[in-house]
Amino acid sequence: MEQVKPKWGAFWSLVVIQSINSLNEKGVQFLLIALGIWLGTALQYPLSVLIVLPFVVFSPLGGWVADRYCRTRLLQVMVLLQVVALAGMTVGLFMENVGVAVIFFTVFCVQAMFFSPAKKGLVKDMVGSRYIGFASGILEISSMLALLLGQILALGIVYYLLRRWGDDSGWVAAGWPCVVCALAAVGVFVLSLALPKFPAVGRRPFSWSICWEHFSQLRLLWNDRVLRFSEVGIGYFWFIAGEMMLIALQMAQDAQGSPGDTGVHFMQVLGQQRDSAALIAWISGGSVLGGALASCLCARSIRTSLATVGGTGMCVSCLALVWLPYGHPLFYAALATAGCAAAGYLVPLNALLQDHADDDKRGDVIAAGNLVDCALGMLAVVVQLGMRALGLSGQAQCGVLAVCSAVVTLYLLRELCRYKQA
Repeated sequence: MEQVKPKWGAFWSLVVIQSINSLNEKGVQFLLIALGIWLGTALQYPLSVLIVLPFVVFSPLGGWVADRYCRTRLLQVMVLLQVVALAGMTVGLFMENVGVAVIFFTVFCVQAMFFSPAKKGLVKDMVGSRYIGFASGILEISSMLALLLGQILALGIVYYLLRRWGDDSGWVAAGWPCVVCALAAVGVFVLSLALPKFPAVGRRPFSWSICWEHFSQLRLLWNDRVLRFSEVGIGYFWFIAGEMMLIALQMAQDAQGSPGDTGVHFMQVLGQQRDSAALIAWISGGSVLGGALASCLCARSIRTSLATVGGTGMCVSCLALVWLPYGHPLFYAALATAGCAAAGYLVPLNALLQDHADDDKRGDVIAAGNLVDCALGMLAVVVQLGMRALGLSGQAQCGVLAVCSAVVTLYLLRELCRYKQA
């Protein structure tokens, strides 16, 4: 195991940079979702696909760039592109043009794809193998917290501004928070300029075939047993995370009524946004707690047994959500427990994947993992739409997730036992 003197100042700067990037990412997505609720349009499904589609299309190119060039420089360029994308979204919102806003949101999603392997690849460069469990956990939980906080703040701020400015102010209620996100991105770009630079380790020259090497990257991931079972677990996390976000929106809509239903008025639309924010807030709180605990437990070594404990917790919590009445205190407690278990489940698997990957292939491995994660994120949209079309309530859908969680946890338990015996 190599000895790397940790650069903790640079690492904590990276945490801030990626946290604000993640907050902006989910914040603007949910500003558009809230705008869609106000307009009576279900934007959550196309936006959920758009946010993961660049990872599916450009994943091999993103991995090659992260290995071939200085990851710090790549991160800085992507943060600057984020500023451009957010400025364009702001213009679209104040023009009252959803199409323009969505186009620049797509640009934001593309930069997020290139940002991800650069960010994750820098973690081991900064802290080495000894502390990667702790550092990876901090990076993941801070990103998760920022993503969830972005959802809550976007829905909550639009709810507040609509109440304050009236039912005809949906465009400006989404536009002004987008201005704040753009200004925050400018500050992040300035902070990124102080990050240390690490030499590129990849030497492969560019060829056009890189743009469609999805399957070769997946083989790199799939042919290594440790990388394979780690990614199966990580990918399932992003599947269930996507499902729970859409289920929370459906639960809130079912409780308040759809904007397209006869007799549903402005206050019911506000109630849907308020309830969505509340449900996501409970999941967020649990995720923060679970991620913090897992990061502390992995401070000196990667404790892979946490993955099976977290998987069991997800299964039990989802099963409890089926039977507990919506709005009951225990229902919210089960949501928080599900978030806590999911975060604790993710941290050791992510650390294991990053540590086990070869240094000169880390970008490719991370890019392949992103491809799997996002493909499963897109599958989550399709599955949730299918369950909704079949007439399943949000709570009934949690029962399906409980069964899926049990299957994945049993698989991980088997593989982790083999890994420890090897």
